[in-house]
Amino acid sequence: MSDPKSTDSFPGKIRSTVNKFFQGFLSFLKNVWILFKQNFKEVMIFILFCSTFTTIATSLLKEVLIKGMMKVSGVTYIVPANLKSVLLNPLSILMIIVFSVIITFFSLFEIAGLLHAFSMAQVGRGTNLTSMFMAGLRACRKASHPKNWLLIVFILVLFPLTKLLPLSTSTFKIILPGFVNQTIDYTKSLSIMYSVIYFVLISFLTIYIFSINCFVMQKTSFIKSCAESRRLGKGHFIETFLTLFLLTILLNFAINSVSSIVVVNCNEVVSFIKKNSANVVLKSEDVGTYTYVLRQILKSFISPAVNNAALAVLFYRQIDAKDMLKSLSSDTFKSSKASKKMVITFITVMAVLFAAAGIFLIHRYSYLIEEVDKPLVCAHRGDNVNAPENTMEAFELAASESLEWIELDVHQTSDGVIVCNHDSTIQRVSGQNLAIREHTFEELKKCEYGSWMPGNYEHVTIPTLEEVLVFAKENELNVQVELKGHSDDINFEENVIRIINDTGMHDNVMIISQDASRMKRVMEIDPTITKGYCVFLALGHPEDIEYTDNISVEETNVTPELVRHLHAQGKKVFCWTVDLDDTVQYLVSCDVDVIGTDNPMLISNAVEKADCSGGISRAFHIFMRIIADMDK
Repeated sequence: MSDPKSTDSFPGKIRSTVNKFFQGFLSFLKNVWILFKQNFKEVMIFILFCSTFTTIATSLLKEVLIKGMMKVSGVTYIVPANLKSVLLNPLSILMIIVFSVIITFFSLFEIAGLLHAFSMAQVGRGTNLTSMFMAGLRACRKASHPKNWLLIVFILVLFPLTKLLPLSTSTFKIILPGFVNQTIDYTKSLSIMYSVIYFVLISFLTIYIFSINCFVMQKTSFIKSCAESRRLGKGHFIETFLTLFLLTILLNFAINSVSSIVVVNCNEVVSFIKKNSANVVLKSEDVGTYTYVLRQILKSFISPAVNNAALAVLFYRQIDAKDMLKSLSSDTFKSSKASKKMVITFITVMAVLFAAAGIFLIHRYSYLIEEVDKPLVCAHRGDNVNAPENTMEAFELAASESLEWIELDVHQTSDGVIVCNHDSTIQRVSGQNLAIREHTFEELKKCEYGSWMPGNYEHVTIPTLEEVLVFAKENELNVQVELKGHSDDINFEENVIRIINDTGMHDNVMIISQDASRMKRVMEIDPTITKGYCVFLALGHPEDIEYTDNISVEETNVTPELVRHLHAQGKKVFCWTVDLDDTVQYLVSCDVDVIGTDNPMLISNAVEKADCSGGISRAFHIFMRIIADMDK
């Protein structure tokens, strides 16, 4: 007969391990809370200062950087067409490095100040802002030594890429544009590669997570700090990773819940005072917008504090309590007091700095007093949320939704027919791995496009550009025709323009492309047809581009200054691809002309309810976007 104890030994060990972990996690949360509240006032004021100073300084430095890069490269704008030449300019590289180092020092300054405050709390002592400032300055001075320059790469690259543990409000926010994320999602190999790289980075960060603590709190170089981090974390990799992962989930849940509760209750109080319960839909949208902004504000201020406290707790768990004071630098627990003269000088300097920044911003953004027009909505590849993309069904649905614009992509078949499809093959939309340029239109027409999509789309096929333009003319639609195709296609641009003219849509079509050479070719063939250079990045003065009439910009890179400069030169601003209504109000306040979206009904509804007034209201919406972007 088998021994019950031996049968239950393995599951018993698992239960014991899990119970032990969660007991330790609850103890961890308790210790984080203790450290967090010990010097709460000083920590929050310190983060507020760092966040405000960094936002202003970074904005000014970024403008200096862009102007400097354009000057040394001999250009007046930076777009994908000249991005490579600008970035590879030796002086541009030098300026980028200097800019990155400065921003990294801002981040290190904040991290060191917070770790000092939590170290003081660890030994039951209070601190003050002067001590936190001095701790930040000591860390920056130490990091400036050549032997510690690897720390700059660590903060500049690893933390932003993993997004696991944001320790500072000034850490670079590395955000992949929407079209890049979409490409990764669409391409299985890229998706797998992205997941593998992310896992490797997360593992690397977990192993060396204590290197920041060791560098700030011990008199060691960053290389030795990394070795010490490996030693401290040895045998605790899974525990450390799961602890930080669960903390992130709980923190986001808490912030989201608090944001919703606060905004909903404030909204109810205002409604009660005004005795206005009408227009529930509009009220709900207001709640959603302000909840989002409040959530981002709380993340920007609470997350760095909690994360640094968590890092301190985990760090001190691994250090023998008896040797803690011996192993750490005496500066870690050093308390400094500012003299009256120092305080007055600091307050004066900061007051002058903020006053100058305020005057500069008021002068620069004085145009925000002007009202804006509601932008039009463009159905990107048709209404492809509810019908297969780039098909007549998607375009017909967009027409039924009273839109004025649709967008489509075109390729050329082996027999010279211009058809609508985004990719160079039809595999993603039909399941058939057929390259468009290698097959005739009749061969492609045999493939079904919509069988994978819910609804009556079993017999949907690839449309020609001519079919869509004839339909667009009958329904008074404007069309953005994006040139895809292949570089070896014969007379591709000529054939597209011929079809546009033959269908009588010359004045209702804007030809767009992300390839500057294609735009120049269109300019040569027909200078009178409307052209829109499609870019993911536009800096400086893109209104100087001679081969385009309008600019189509990826929505995350739209700014009110960019739109203003382009409008001053008579160029319209199209933006893509906006699928979240949270973004719409900002784009409206920027005064864009057309918003491209995969979900036209959602975005149309948001545009209809957006605030188009100028003055304080418009400036407020712009400012809210800046705040919301702080923690992305």
